[in-house]
Amino acid sequence: MSVDITHIWNEYDLGGLEQKLSSLFPDKQFHLEDMFSKILSGDIMGGISYGIQSFFSDIAAEFHSIREIFVWIMLLGIAAALIAHFIEIFDNHQIADIGFYFTYLLMSVILMKCFASSLVVAVGAIQNIVDFTQIFIPVYFLSVGVATGAVTAVASYQIVILLIYVIENVLLTMVLPLINSYVLLALINGIWIEERLTLLVEGMEKVIRFLLKASLGVITGLSLLQSMITPAIDSVKATTLQKAVAAIPGIGDAADGIVEVVLGSAVVIKNSIGLVMLILLLVIAAVPLLKILVMAFLLKAAAAFLGVVSDKRITMCTDKVGCGGQLLFKTAGTSLLLFMITVSIAAYTTNRGF
Repeated sequence: MSVDITHIWNEYDLGGLEQKLSSLFPDKQFHLEDMFSKILSGDIMGGISYGIQSFFSDIAAEFHSIREIFVWIMLLGIAAALIAHFIEIFDNHQIADIGFYFTYLLMSVILMKCFASSLVVAVGAIQNIVDFTQIFIPVYFLSVGVATGAVTAVASYQIVILLIYVIENVLLTMVLPLINSYVLLALINGIWIEERLTLLVEGMEKVIRFLLKASLGVITGLSLLQSMITPAIDSVKATTLQKAVAAIPGIGDAADGIVEVVLGSAVVIKNSIGLVMLILLLVIAAVPLLKILVMAFLLKAAAAFLGVVSDKRITMCTDKVGCGGQLLFKTAGTSLLLFMITVSIAAYTTNRGF
């Protein structure tokens, strides 16, 4: 690493940031210094390669558990279909009903176990994204303040604080419990042939989707509105300073050129730190998101398989739990997308024309 990069590394305390990340995520290896060095020198693909390597190593560790879940769901689906057809030979409807409810209860327990594991993964993913952002954001907005100005840095930091509040108080404490209730009601709904809770279940799904879209729209809108005002204020201040320096007799032109070089270097450093943050965010969130998505896909596939041979209620409850998994994926994905959009808007609108 060159002397300039070493100076930047120490000036922004990126070494302390790497130590905090290692203590927060002890099971992951962060090549923060190498990644930052490559991105700052223009080797974007070289910096991204570290994130790709970490992603595939984590996927390999999760593959075994995903394979076991797939096997168990398939075996349970086949067993449920066989039991459902076997009890039809009895003329006594009470025996048939008891057999069905036993099968349905067994299916519900397995499905809730699968959903509960996905819920734990979703909560952990969202909390990891929030914790990572709380560690990384001060460093990033320090670089924004150096490159653009204090007004933009403070305003952008306030947006991120609001974003963290929204995620912790809307997604974690409202949306995830609603998804859990949605799945429970869907399982209870399958007990009755009439499916009496269908409208309630569908209404809850619409509310969940609305909350996710509203969170995304509100935070993106606030970020865009903020980016229209505060960078312009700092730009006016910087332009005034540059003109004042350029007006100095004798050294004005040289000083103005130096100011341009300094500001351009600050923008490059800011964008490099922002890109490193986005790559690491993806690395932290990609594996949990993929695990939730695969679980939801397996449940939906099991529902499609059971639809051929099994009772409609068993098929529908399996499908609804799969829908619950999809909602978990969208919730965790929304939290990731909110941070990525906010950081991207801040990075793009503070480039000062470079």
